[in-house]
Order: sequence, then structure tokens, then C-alpha cells
Amino acid sequence: MNDFWQKNKARLLLFLAVMGPGLITAMADNDAAGVATYSVAASLYGMSSQYFVILTTILLAVTQEIGARIAIVTGKGLGDLIRENYGVKMAVFLFIGYFIVNQSVILQDVTGLKSAIQLFSLPGWIAWMHWQGILILVCLILVLLVIFLNYQSLQRVFFITILFYASYIFSAILAKPDWGEAIKRSFFVPQAHLIGNMHYWFTLIAVLGTTVTAWGQFFINSFVADKGIKVEQLKEERAEIYFGAFLTNFFSWMIAIAVTYTLFIHGNIITDAQTAALAIKPLAGSLSYGLFAVGLLAASLLGLTIVPLATAYVFTEFFGYERTLNASFGKGKVFYTFFILQIVLGLAVSLFPKINLFGFTLYGNYLNGAILPVVFYFLIRFSEDKQIMGEHISKGFGSWFLKGSAVFITLAVIMSFVGGFILNIK
Repeated sequence: MNDFWQKNKARLLLFLAVMGPGLITAMADNDAAGVATYSVAASLYGMSSQYFVILTTILLAVTQEIGARIAIVTGKGLGDLIRENYGVKMAVFLFIGYFIVNQSVILQDVTGLKSAIQLFSLPGWIAWMHWQGILILVCLILVLLVIFLNYQSLQRVFFITILFYASYIFSAILAKPDWGEAIKRSFFVPQAHLIGNMHYWFTLIAVLGTTVTAWGQFFINSFVADKGIKVEQLKEERAEIYFGAFLTNFFSWMIAIAVTYTLFIHGNIITDAQTAALAIKPLAGSLSYGLFAVGLLAASLLGLTIVPLATAYVFTEFFGYERTLNASFGKGKVFYTFFILQIVLGLAVSLFPKINLFGFTLYGNYLNGAILPVVFYFLIRFSEDKQIMGEHISKGFGSWFLKGSAVFITLAVIMSFVGGFILNIK
């Protein structure tokens, strides 16, 4: 045992040194919008809603590895490279679409935070504020953390938040699932009657789109560049990214199990994550309900921090402003102001009591899917350019898988358009 430690000590320390971008970005894909999508899909189709989980894991790992490698080799964010190689006009055009997609996700994350707050029985000294006051206070704390903490300190906050995702494991166990059936339906064969069901495939695309996101491809690139990981650490960063891709889909699988073996088997169809938690309570007990609510809170907090940061990174990269979490507010005022603006916009809509933006979840994921092939084009373009990447160009499986995925997702977008709009699937 001691010999093993001595042989692998240096490698483990290197892995811990680079750990952060891959794990945080992947886990943030399971934000409130993601939890809502997994919950709704599982209530409709059980574990068959996770049929793409292996494909999604591989796709997430490949795309994020390429994005991280570009940042490590060039020291630049994806937005920087697009502006330098395609000009400001292209940057403006891309950013408009990117901002719309991300703001739809932020609106869902604020709604998720509101829902999580409403799920808890708060003590009297807090409850007097009502959920609106608590929501504003929590968002203010998030803003202050981002402004006043440096990169390393904020990364530690993200790690702590991720730990609460473990609540979904316990929630799944408390549902007393049939593990053999869950594995069969997820990885091998969906229920036979679903094969020709257009709505089922539309839902699968939504599940795929909520995990492999456009903002995630930009964020990992910018976050890696901000962390300053060196080329010598590329191998360890790749391992961290693969671990993050596995972990995020493991948790999405656990969410699906918790919902399938409580709601789906009883024929309870829900519309959002809050409804899922409330519906689980009488079927699996107060503990499972509480754990699901804790997971939703963690997902909302992580998403509501990461997604606006991703947009702020891209805005400052596209237009040449200072962008780093290590800068003071004075030096990075454009970066921080844009971050704050997005949260304020989300709050302005979500504070209305009767508005529940989870209803837009599937359409928001359609937008994410629609923009992914464009992002993949730039990943392919830059990662296969020898002048930019040198000896670290993309080749082999990763390169071909990304190209194949771009074609697949383009077809998926067309399919979701046909299924969701022309056929008016709800």
C-alpha cells in the first residue's frame, strides 16, 4: 500500500491541482433546469428517459476535453479565438444567440431556487421575510461571493455545493428501485411501445440538450484559461474532465431512479422539479422529499452562479474586456456588471408569484440543442488547426466523434422542431 502511494503520489497531487473546471462545468449542467427535465422525463417514461445516458456521457467528455485543450494550449477563451479569427461582426451575431439561450436557463435557475425555498419549512425568524425576500437575499449573497472571492476561493464554494448532489443518491435508494430493470431500460432496450413514439424521442433530445449545453462548452474553455493550467498538466486535466462527465450523468441517472420508482410506477406525471419533490413525499416519505429538495437547492445555486459567469466570460472575450475572477471589481467592472445584470433580469421575472418558468424547460433545451452544432464547428475548426494547436491538434476518435455528434445533434434539432412545433408536442 505504501509503495502504491509513493508511486502515484505525484500524479494524485497533479490531479488535485488541476481539479475544478471539468468537474464544476459538468455538474453545473445538472442545474435546476436539468433537474426539472430529468424529473419530467422520468415521470413520463421511467428509466427509458435515460436511454441516451452513455452517449451523453461520451459526448460531454469529448467536447469538454477539446475545449479545455484549446484553452490550455492557447491560453485563450473560445470567445477570444472567434473574435480574432472571424471578427467582431461574427462575435456580435453569436453572442446575441448565446445570450438568449443562457438567459432562458438563468430564468429557470432562479425559478428553481424559488421552488427550493418554498419546499422547506423555514423557521419563524426567516419565514417572516417571505420567499421573495429570501430569494433576493440569496441572490445578493451569490453576487457578493463572485465579486469578493478570488478564483481559488470561489472554486472551493463550488466544490461544497457539489457535495449536496449526493442527496439524490439517498433519494434514489429510498425509492426502493428494481436496479436490474433500471439498468436494462437505461442502457439497453427502452420499452417496445416507445420506439415509434415521437414524443418519447423529443423528450430524449431534451434530456440530451440539458446535459451537453452550449454555455458549458464556452465555460470550461474560459474557466480553464482563467485557472492557468499548463500544457504539462493536460493529462491530469483530461482525467478530471472524464470524471466530471461520468459523475454528472451518474447523478442524472439517480434523479431518474428517484422519480421512476415513486411517480412513474404510480402514473403520476409532473411538470417541474418542485412538483416532483411534493409528489414523492407521500410515496417515499419525508426524508426522500427533503433530500430531493436539498438537491434542487444545490442545483439552483450552482447553475445560477455558473451560467451567468459563462455569459460574462463570453461577452468580455468577444469584445476585448478584462475577464477573470481574480480581478477586482474596478478592473473587471464590465465582467462583474454583466454577471449581475443577468441575475437581476432573472429576479425581475421570477419575483411574480404566479410565474413558473419550468414550463419553458424543454424549449430552452431545444435552443441549447440548436446552437450546439455552431459551437462544435468552432471547436473542430480551432482544435484541428496546426498553427493554433501545434502537436496537440484533435485527431482519432475524439475528432471523428465530435464531427459525428455535430451531424447527429443537427438532425436531433430538426427532429425536435418537427416534434415540438409542427406536431405541437407538449
